[in-house]
Amino acid sequence: MVLNARVLWPLFPLLLLIVVVCLTWALVYVVRRSSGAMAIWLQAVALGCYLLAAAAAIASERHLVSASLHRPFSLLTQLAIAAALFHVWRHKDRPRLFLNMAAWVAILADTALHSLPR
Repeated sequence: MVLNARVLWPLFPLLLLIVVVCLTWALVYVVRRSSGAMAIWLQAVALGCYLLAAAAAIASERHLVSASLHRPFSLLTQLAIAAALFHVWRHKDRPRLFLNMAAWVAILADTALHSLPR
């Protein structure tokens, strides 16, 4: 089997699902545990930016927008996740740490898949 993006295309929706589930779960977790306004804000920004990135990526697959439109939203998502991880690190909240790390790893795996030859 040759590793290229066309062979591994089913991984893209799976990685999208992992990120959306992890970020949604983390947002619900911080709201239910009353973790503070900053924690809620960081998780909401991360989820919102990723949903915009996903919508832009889906639109670019249908040739409605530029193929690189989703990249700034993905970078904003990664910045929000990094800020959330820094916030979590100070408060020692392991479940949120795991959820944010899983989302970030899935985003990085998606980025790695984009760099494979077609």
